[in-house]
Amino acid sequence: MVDSTDMTTPVTRGELREELAEFEQKFDQKLEKLEQRLDQKLEQRLDQFDQKLEQRLDQFEQRLDQKLEQRLEKFDQKFEQRFAQMASKADLEIWGGALLVLIERTEQRLSAELARHVGALHEAMSAWFAARDEQYADLPGRVSRLEAVVFTAK
Repeated sequence: MVDSTDMTTPVTRGELREELAEFEQKFDQKLEKLEQRLDQKLEQRLDQFDQKLEQRLDQFEQRLDQKLEQRLEKFDQKFEQRFAQMASKADLEIWGGALLVLIERTEQRLSAELARHVGALHEAMSAWFAARDEQYADLPGRVSRLEAVVFTAK
């Protein structure tokens, strides 16, 4: 190994190679240490970045959950308002029953009214036929006299 303080002493190739090999080894060791430190720092930075990213994602997820919850609440309120105005099954059954009763009563009333009209029509037709029959009540006697005259003369 050559003393680095003495710059005037000639150096052989072997000594130079030996010195360069030693320098290369020290340089490789320093590079290795530097690489390890860089790896450690990079790992630390990546860990920090992961933590920050995780925090931000958690915050974003919380805000998203809050907004979603708010929108769902508004939707539920609108849903309740809309369906509160609609009739329930029980209401529809009650109204349907009331309509059936109303229809039955109306049907009975109309049947009674129709029966009265039919009765009145029957009386009117009976009176009309009676008047027509009365007009021709003497017809059989007249036809018999007419036949007697017409058929006996031949």
